[in-house]
Amino acid sequence: MKKIMVTLLFVLLLSACGSSSGSDLTMQSFIDAYEAEGVTVDPAEKPHFAMIGARDGIIFYNEQNPVKIYEFKDKKSMDAVEESLAVAADWERNGLFMLETSDQKAIEVFKSVK
Repeated sequence: MKKIMVTLLFVLLLSACGSSSGSDLTMQSFIDAYEAEGVTVDPAEKPHFAMIGARDGIIFYNEQNPVKIYEFKDKKSMDAVEESLAVAADWERNGLFMLETSDQKAIEVFKSVK
């Protein structure tokens, strides 16, 4: 009986680990990275993220260039955006986050967040 319980617990732990997205990134991770580069980010400034199926988003400006970061619930949601919105195919991805901007510095910072 004890072996069965231990085996069951082990299987449960493995399945829980396998179902996670594997990413520890948060919106705050990106905000911190941009602020470390001297960019002012107000987390209360939100783009219309729900219109593209994202679950959260922020908008800020880097040298007058708009920078939008969207957070998605899963990869499937991100893929759906690329299918329905042609320009989204050019947006950078990092974990469950997508970046909408043409600002090269903002792109570099976004890619550097681990």
